[in-house]
Amino acid sequence: MFSRFHKNKINLDLKPGDKHYRSFIGPPAKYDLVSAMQFNLLTKYGLRESHKLLDIGCGSLRGGRLFIIYLLENNYYGVEPEKWLVDDGIHYELRKEIVRLKKPSFSYDSDFNFDSFGVEFDFAIAQSIFTHASAEQIKNCMHNLSKVASKEFRFLASFIEGDKNYDGDTWVYPGCVTYTMDFMEKIICEYGFSCKKTEDLHPNNHTWLLIENN
Repeated sequence: MFSRFHKNKINLDLKPGDKHYRSFIGPPAKYDLVSAMQFNLLTKYGLRESHKLLDIGCGSLRGGRLFIIYLLENNYYGVEPEKWLVDDGIHYELRKEIVRLKKPSFSYDSDFNFDSFGVEFDFAIAQSIFTHASAEQIKNCMHNLSKVASKEFRFLASFIEGDKNYDGDTWVYPGCVTYTMDFMEKIICEYGFSCKKTEDLHPNNHTWLLIENN
């Protein structure tokens, strides 16, 4: 276990987007910081061990390694197109023994399909997903969330606030895209949700949105 952790530390010089499970999803030097931020943010807004959580773009379980341990069994659900990231996250950060105990569920999907789990979710998080997504992809995410959100649903999503809205139709990575707050609010409210900007800080200067079911 300690040799694996040491291996992670010496790879912190890798650049975001490099094919290593800690760098492919963002700055490796901030892996632990972003992990803690996600956990603190959701528990601040009410996440408890009995809730069902949807982790959109769960990657190498940067946040999932904390959520899976915290939540009761069968309560963590991760969606990630790159299966190798989840596999490496389990191998290096979580271990298969914890997976057997906590029974998280995963879907390796790139189209924001959430109903395959057959679950109604209490919470969801999208950490640095809307920072790379097109408007159509965000709309698809919100539409699919509207089908699986509980009455008391809360969703924390980060985006990069700017003066211009990305008008492309493809995922952008490792680069980022920007949207105005008005634009984001308009998209989100189309699907029966309310939306407001929070004052919570992000180490990469993202803006956090609190999205709730109306």
